[in-house]
Amino acid sequence: MTESLFNLRKHLHQHPELSGQENRTAEFITKELKKRNPDEILEGLGGTGVVAIFRPSHKENEKDNEIKKRILFRAELDAIAVSEETQSDYGSQSDGVMHGCGHDGHMAILIGLAQKLSEKRPDQTEVILLFQPAEETGEGAISLLNDERFQKLKIDCGFALHNLPGFKEGTVILRDGTFACASVGVEITFIGKSSHAAYPEQGTNPARSLISLTTEILDRFEKLNQKDPSTIVAVTFAKMGEEAFGISPGRAKMGFTIRSASDQIIRDELKRIEGLAESESQRFGGEIRIKSVEPFAATVNDKSGNQLVERAAKKLDLKMEWPDEPFPWSEDFGRFREKFPITLFGLGA
Repeated sequence: MTESLFNLRKHLHQHPELSGQENRTAEFITKELKKRNPDEILEGLGGTGVVAIFRPSHKENEKDNEIKKRILFRAELDAIAVSEETQSDYGSQSDGVMHGCGHDGHMAILIGLAQKLSEKRPDQTEVILLFQPAEETGEGAISLLNDERFQKLKIDCGFALHNLPGFKEGTVILRDGTFACASVGVEITFIGKSSHAAYPEQGTNPARSLISLTTEILDRFEKLNQKDPSTIVAVTFAKMGEEAFGISPGRAKMGFTIRSASDQIIRDELKRIEGLAESESQRFGGEIRIKSVEPFAATVNDKSGNQLVERAAKKLDLKMEWPDEPFPWSEDFGRFREKFPITLFGLGA
């Protein structure tokens, strides 16, 4: 089976699609799943999501046919907006789009699991394989949770893995508590009034407010980071005016990301930033708007799920690592813990 999965992964790598646009990928995955004869396939969940359900084989004893547990395993359909420069012979054929986060590999692994399930179904357990859309933007999980067909699936627990470059191949990486941090992008727009640069007093230039608010936010998070290293902020863009010297601009926009192991800290700091912006707008004399984008919940692992992953790794004689700190990146899988316990582990690449 290994060679066929390698080829499947290469095909997926050649044909990446952005979040929310994974129509061809979902169609390809559905065809591959049908070859493995699941008991049910659901398409178009939360947009382009695909689910395959494998139920236990029928037994003569009715008690043995009772489903005692429903387990979900998840992979992601989407790619990222990056131009591939690997010179690989199976490189992306889509300009400006690439499977740069390994979702092609995750899908191949889950198809491999589908093959195993088609050959031998587990006793008294229903296995749900989910191919999730829009993971990269933090929109896919919430779309699925709002989908009535997904809500009807009685899932007891969910598992997912993520490839981790920098760790030895085949190593299982696991953490108790938060595995991957919560995060949110914040856009701040300053709306003043432009004027001729010779008469700046006739306009409302946002430069001072942009600098002041940025400094306040950075200073605030520097103190938070000293108390909790998982709580960080990074300015991601800032724009004001054009490369010219005759106009005093009246608009500016900046963006930054907040990350923390705690969902509550994210919520608290967003409210604090709104308060800072409101105070600054009074000094500015213009309008300051704040918008939150791409929110990710913290991925907090279930203790019993961790125990199952650890037991499986030991059974396969795989080396394990337990990092001291949560990973600072975010994973949309964290949102599913609103519905059922989840466990995310890393696989060294």
